Order: sequence, then C-alpha cells, then structure tokens
Amino acid sequence: MSQRLRALANASGIPYQVDIYTSYSSDGAAYLKAGVDVAVTLIGPGVDASHNYERTHTEALAATTEWVMAYALSE
Repeated sequence: MSQRLRALANASGIPYQVDIYTSYSSDGAAYLKAGVDVAVTLIGPGVDASHNYERTHTEALAATTEWVMAYALSE
C-alpha cells in the first residue's frame, strides 16, 4: 500500500516525506492485530508537537488533500 501511494504521489507530482514511528500505533494496526486481512498505511501532513498544540503548513494540508483525491480517483 505504501509503495502504491508513493508511486501515485510521484506520478501526480505531489510532494511527500516518508517518516517511520516505531512506537506509534493506529486504528489500522488494531484492525490487523484483530486478524483482518487488509492493507493499511497512514498518511497526513507533517506536524510539530503531535497530540498537543499541533502546527503544520497549508502546503502540507493541500498536498495531503491532493494525495487522498488522487488515491480515491485511481483504479
């Protein structure tokens, strides 16, 4: 799923940055632990001070929106 999203961003000219949080969990991770066979990945704008007073750039919000739309409209 991650490779597909990166390829889609590259083909669409959407800027992105890969980041890995080794101690992070998500609803998707819980879904996988429950035994559901589904592709899961997380995307979103980069933020500073996550889960507190979060700050980001409007460009990051726009790129994330473009990325979600490109995925939704892809085959």
